[in-house]
Amino acid sequence: MYITEKRLIKWALMCNIIYVMLFFLVRPKGISIIKVSITLFLLLSIFMLLTLVFKNRSKINQISKPLRGLFSVLVFWGIITMLRGISFSPQDLVTNFGNVYMAWAWALPLTLILGLKIENWTIVLNVIRLMFSLMIIAFLISLAFDNSYLQWAWLLRPVNMLLLLGLYRLSIISKLQMYLILAVLIIVALQVKQRMDLLYLSTTFSFLMLDKLASAQIKRVFIKYIIFGFVLIVTLIFTVGYELVSNFIATLIDFQDSRTFLFNELMAELSSFEKIVGRGSLGTYFSQFMEHTKWYTVEILKQPWWGDASTRITIEVGYLQMILKGGFTLMTLNFIFFMTASYTAIFKSHNRFIKSLGYYILIISILSIVSMRPAFTPTFILLWMAIGTVLSKKYRDMNDEEINALIKFK
Repeated sequence: MYITEKRLIKWALMCNIIYVMLFFLVRPKGISIIKVSITLFLLLSIFMLLTLVFKNRSKINQISKPLRGLFSVLVFWGIITMLRGISFSPQDLVTNFGNVYMAWAWALPLTLILGLKIENWTIVLNVIRLMFSLMIIAFLISLAFDNSYLQWAWLLRPVNMLLLLGLYRLSIISKLQMYLILAVLIIVALQVKQRMDLLYLSTTFSFLMLDKLASAQIKRVFIKYIIFGFVLIVTLIFTVGYELVSNFIATLIDFQDSRTFLFNELMAELSSFEKIVGRGSLGTYFSQFMEHTKWYTVEILKQPWWGDASTRITIEVGYLQMILKGGFTLMTLNFIFFMTASYTAIFKSHNRFIKSLGYYILIISILSIVSMRPAFTPTFILLWMAIGTVLSKKYRDMNDEEINALIKFK
């Protein structure tokens, strides 16, 4: 039987979804048959997506020549980051190639190519709705078990993208499903005290309100201030330090900072050379904060330790994760794509679909300063597909009618 590209991208996304669902419902420990079996879904997903990328590699010519060159550098540096993490230890191999945060996270930019065929969004949107149906069922089943883990949100977060694209495009049944998923996301976020997902949702609604209520001129000016202000903040964070920026912001608004120690520890740990190139996909760093907290919990409170190990292989903040694994080189390359794509989509497009994708890219870019570490999951596959779509001048120049003729919303 001939496998069409439409089927392949659908199966690839479904395998990724099944992997995430099974991994965090079953939560296998160590190396076991169950863990390896579940990881096969991730590897199948990656294989199918890379096959599609290779088959459509010529579509990269749709983006400008300077960005094509930058894309080549980003892919090359991602491969270098992956190769630096290669070890022949069975445990290391499983961790590196069977964990969504490790090697494959740096292959994500390749999925940009899938976004250069805009018809793929019809398949993606259908898969997202199927994923939401599965998550509603899984949530109801999980009420009888322990569901107090953060990764629930991984398959719920794409609701933010659909909100930005517009509920008016959906059928009554699809709208009802969206409302249910919103309720599940809020319940889960409150249950596990995951402020990140509430922040993500509130940021999405803020952009929606800005888009609906503000005049076109005010909106353009305000978003330009947001983009250039964010670029300035990121520059200051990685020059004068996160703590100084955080303290300054705290004088303006009341907020609870839980990230300063992450920035301070990583920057103090890395050598000058490592800040440029990182430590590879299996790179780790030592957290004095975790070590002290563990000592206090075990020795003083006389309670079992529940947190992370002091030697950490991943870090919660997206940009810090990039620096740990691939240095400022990797972070800068990603940041350039994020900012270029969001600005181009919002200010140089003639249809609502591309503008909405621009908002989606911008929101994840902003939230990556406090969370959103890259992972080979639907959220980041959609992110890089969105970047590919908005960087195509052909799609930016289309009007709403032309876009709606290519993408079928249900």
